[in-house]
Amino acid sequence: MSTDSKEPDHWHTKTIDEALVYFNTSIDGGLSPEQVDISLKINGYNELSSDGGPKWIKIFFRQCLDAMNWIFIALGSASYALKDYITGSLLMCIAIVNLYLSFSQEYAAEQTLSALHSLSSPQAQIIRDGKEQTILSRDVVPGDMLLIKEGDSIAADARLVHISNLEVDEALLTGESMPVIKELIIAKNIDEPLGDRTNMVYSSTVVSKGRGRAIVTRTGMHTEIGKVAVKLNDSNDGDRTRLQKSLGRMYTFLLIVSILCVIIVLASVKFQVNYDVGMYSMTSALSVLPAGMTTVMTVTLVMGGKEMTYHKAIVRRLKVLETLGSVTNIFSDKTGTLTMARMVVVRFWTLKEGFFYVTPNGLAPNGDIYRVSDVHAKKNMGDDLVNKSSISENIRRLLQCSALCNMASIYLRENSKSEKTCLTIAEDSTQSDDWISSGAPTEVALQVFAHKFDMGKPTLLANGWEILVEHQFDSTIKRMSTLYNDETKTSKVLFTKGATERILPLCPDLSEKDKQDISANVDELAREGLRVIALAYREFSSEQNASEFSRGALEQHLTFIGLTGIYDPPRAESRQAVKEAHEAGISVHMLTGDHEITATAIAKEINILNEKTMSTETIRRLVMTGTQFDAMSDEAIDALEELPLVVARCSPETKVKMIQASARRNNVSAMTGDGVNDSPSLRIADVGIAMGKNGSDVAKQASDIILTDDNFATIIRAISEGRRIYQNMQRFLLYYWISLAAMAIVILLCLTIRDPSGRSAAPLSTLEMIFLYAAMTPPAGLLSVQPASKTVMKEPPRPPSESLFSKEIIMDTVFYSLFISMSCFIAYLVPLYAFGNGIGGVNCDANYQAGLCDSFYRARTCMLITYTFQSLVLMIHCRSFRDSEWNWCGFKQSICSMTIVGTAIFDIACLVIFSCIPIVAIQGFHILAVTWEWGLALGLILSFVLYGEFYKWCKRHFLKPVVSRVLQESDP
Repeated sequence: MSTDSKEPDHWHTKTIDEALVYFNTSIDGGLSPEQVDISLKINGYNELSSDGGPKWIKIFFRQCLDAMNWIFIALGSASYALKDYITGSLLMCIAIVNLYLSFSQEYAAEQTLSALHSLSSPQAQIIRDGKEQTILSRDVVPGDMLLIKEGDSIAADARLVHISNLEVDEALLTGESMPVIKELIIAKNIDEPLGDRTNMVYSSTVVSKGRGRAIVTRTGMHTEIGKVAVKLNDSNDGDRTRLQKSLGRMYTFLLIVSILCVIIVLASVKFQVNYDVGMYSMTSALSVLPAGMTTVMTVTLVMGGKEMTYHKAIVRRLKVLETLGSVTNIFSDKTGTLTMARMVVVRFWTLKEGFFYVTPNGLAPNGDIYRVSDVHAKKNMGDDLVNKSSISENIRRLLQCSALCNMASIYLRENSKSEKTCLTIAEDSTQSDDWISSGAPTEVALQVFAHKFDMGKPTLLANGWEILVEHQFDSTIKRMSTLYNDETKTSKVLFTKGATERILPLCPDLSEKDKQDISANVDELAREGLRVIALAYREFSSEQNASEFSRGALEQHLTFIGLTGIYDPPRAESRQAVKEAHEAGISVHMLTGDHEITATAIAKEINILNEKTMSTETIRRLVMTGTQFDAMSDEAIDALEELPLVVARCSPETKVKMIQASARRNNVSAMTGDGVNDSPSLRIADVGIAMGKNGSDVAKQASDIILTDDNFATIIRAISEGRRIYQNMQRFLLYYWISLAAMAIVILLCLTIRDPSGRSAAPLSTLEMIFLYAAMTPPAGLLSVQPASKTVMKEPPRPPSESLFSKEIIMDTVFYSLFISMSCFIAYLVPLYAFGNGIGGVNCDANYQAGLCDSFYRARTCMLITYTFQSLVLMIHCRSFRDSEWNWCGFKQSICSMTIVGTAIFDIACLVIFSCIPIVAIQGFHILAVTWEWGLALGLILSFVLYGEFYKWCKRHFLKPVVSRVLQESDP
């Protein structure tokens, strides 16, 4: 066997047998594990050359351009110019440390984001060692037998060996907008253009229709897409969130404010600069600069995205983390999302024989069949047990149609762990029996049904049935057909299945009474919450060349066979998740391809439609079919009191129209989807959510979030997590804004306090400001990782246009910062004037004069103590916007926090050392040890605790409540 993908070339000119011989593979068996290992060693992984993840050099230079670092360097240089080498060296060190921390945090965040993107990597379905497997696309090797279907992003270049109505969108390579119809031909021209190589499929192109099987011929950089070195991975350049952009603008604003503060300080002394004035200018500049804020915010977002992977939601775009908190409407599929996607046929009905009950047993193809009196009956003493070996011709046709008009398969799970297929996102590892399925849930249910009579597809094919033509399920016409040679090869049979209303018009032999009978029984089955599939067939003589007929010509003059009722139980958690969504002010809409009555029954079961709070007329108004909704004009839809909560027989176009209608109402919508036709609605929705297990690659690439478990409850958890992340960002920013505003007010107020020479004296030295940066950072970081508030899913959605500076945030900033600044001002003035003699010396920072500068130095110490610990109290206040944090629960949370306790100990130790060691106190921080001033500071700190609690009490009693119960319901 050869495994080198470089030779030979021009696979479009080779026959299928030549490809099979070259790669020593087979159409039904594929490669063996040993062959795969050898090929991987020779050819490497199937991936395009990339930059190996985030480039550290780019991140480093980006951080070097951060204005904050240059400001620290400039201030350090100014300190050196003023011959304050200690302050200058510390500022230079801060610039280096800030650069290092910002770089290391952002680099780690970029690596995490890269890892998150890899979780949503495309997958490929292949045959290896005789088994169908789903693997990551990067693990595909030359010689693999690739299975492709509508919606797949093709994993590698491959030579087709089997096709069924296969069309591929190759615009990425050829620029042609129309899909290429594939054919099993052999090209004669080696230099045939790519678009004309109809027997080949190429990496990264998308299957727009049909299915096929192909031998992988090229992987990685040897593919056509690899030759032109096109990088297909999503670019993150446009993934900056609205919050990040707002912070960037705020950062620029604060830089301007810091410059204005310096100008104000210098102007107060008519620009006559000496050492003390220079230090005052630097202190005022530092007082409004939030070092590292943007980096911390980026890290918070990325870590939030990582946290959501633990809740089985993969975030593909960071922007969505902000949007999640604003979601007002969820438009969800039913099958597999609200329900378990473990479908099983429990009823079938034929026109002549009536109803039958099938005992369900999951995927296991065994169970009894009973002839029953009506749709509600199960097995009773009087019911007839059907002899499976002796069934009517009508039921035989129904079973043949179920098995052969079907692309699904079931097979026994291997007992040997080494022989099991690789666990991937697409594999349902929670099966309780020994059977594994492959294919759409509806088709799996029908295949299991046929297997119960020992008439599964493998058995029928072994008996001589041979497929000629396959027309895949089309969501527009809602049916599927396959044409077979029967086992005798004397006739051809077309089998068709689909929605009853699309099958009946194709059956001309049915009388009006028959049609009424069928429709009535469809409704009966649907009321039981069953998905109803109609089955029909048509026979052709061997002389008729039916395989050449168009789809329209084939699908007419059908003979109706019967109905199957498929049960898909709602997920146990769906009802609770819908209730949580309603409590959070989110409207849940179900868009499904099911019959209107089936959809209504399921919607009632999971409480999307609440019979206790809605009248029959209201429920009727809130349920529509896709046809009804599509027929309405935009004006008519906008005139509706509310959008329908249930849309049955929904098409992809209906989903797009629904999202557009929701957007016109200024709603923020989340849309789920899994098929290739769902990608338009996923793209235009505010939050596009793709199914990880059953979703197509196209849908995943169009989405913002991928659910690894396809579970509606995961959407609610993701919204809750999105709200938590946004809350924490608000808490973090509020803490910084209050701290900076308070310090800026103090610095500017103290311009009025002069020394004997008439110059202003800085209330804090530059080193004290540096210490405050260090003291404030751990509490700020703790706020960014707080758990969600208890009411996070009881509050209405946040308006998407809401500014970071909401009315309540602005009010909090003003009230808290004014109190802190006044407290600090009191802590400064009392030691300075009430118990001291004011600033007696001139230029005390440059030239300490014992006795004359003591009151000034002690006043600084008192204010430093007050501000340091009030900033810690502020952090505790900011844990909640309105709830008390100084009750017993909040106090216990605080003393159990290593960050809070550690910061308090660090602050006390530093303050004692800085003020009690004379050389450090006088020459470094320009402060002195204090005695009774500790009591004054403690009183001001405690008063801030009481003030904050009183302020929150006022907000709770006088402001509009944040919790708004949108829907009150009582569950049984």
